[in-house]
Amino acid sequence: MNIQQFGQLVAIPQSVKQRLRALTQSFPEETIETSHQRAIAAWVVGRYLRRFGFVCEIEESSAWNPTLSLLTEFAELEIYSIEGDELGTVECLILPPEAEELQIPEAVVGDRLAYIAVEVNPEQTWGTIVGFVPALRLKSPKLTIKREKLLSRERLIDLLADVESLVEESRLSELQGYWERHGIWSEEQRLAAIAQLESALLLQTKERRQVETAAQQLERLIAESGGTPVNRELAFKEDDSEAGDRLELREILKRLFQSLREDLD
Repeated sequence: MNIQQFGQLVAIPQSVKQRLRALTQSFPEETIETSHQRAIAAWVVGRYLRRFGFVCEIEESSAWNPTLSLLTEFAELEIYSIEGDELGTVECLILPPEAEELQIPEAVVGDRLAYIAVEVNPEQTWGTIVGFVPALRLKSPKLTIKREKLLSRERLIDLLADVESLVEESRLSELQGYWERHGIWSEEQRLAAIAQLESALLLQTKERRQVETAAQQLERLIAESGGTPVNRELAFKEDDSEAGDRLELREILKRLFQSLREDLD
């Protein structure tokens, strides 16, 4: 293990394992180990993210709730900014050292910001984030991701930093104004727009691709919000009467992405 790897480890104190044993003492023997693994995965992710100023209510996870831990196989973790804004929910999944693929539970697909792979040593004295899968990169029914395809933990922090900026009410005001002229803006649509913007920011590296990726998906969402069936590759027709609108959306997105980059630099 090199120094850089060591710095990414999260120590798991005995008190955590003692608390887990107390919570699961009445569990059937065959469920205790997997229940402990889920709870420790959520604890490792929460402790790691706290290093970067994010707020994680670890013991609010179903993996730390004795009843829910028996009824579900979830290890979700809600993440908040330091100001208390909810950024989203991630799923924390154990990835054994020998495993070549991360298995995503079908029950949580589409309901998480990201799926985070956690490795824990056999003695359960430390854990580390191996990588993650953004929700929008996961396409059902393919629920396995090869280890080498996982995005790095550093990019997870980038994603959360982007989300933290996007949840600011003023950040999307220009996009909201545009949306309201063409469709119906609501809290549901705001969250859907943020999800598409996250995807473009995280998965595309060139500004032109970021803008076009986000614009095409947002055009579709805008049309659907107004009750317009979308059967075309692009939601808006490419004719002279709407060219100005389509160009305006892309200019709005350019300014939005630029402002995010400036905040993160």
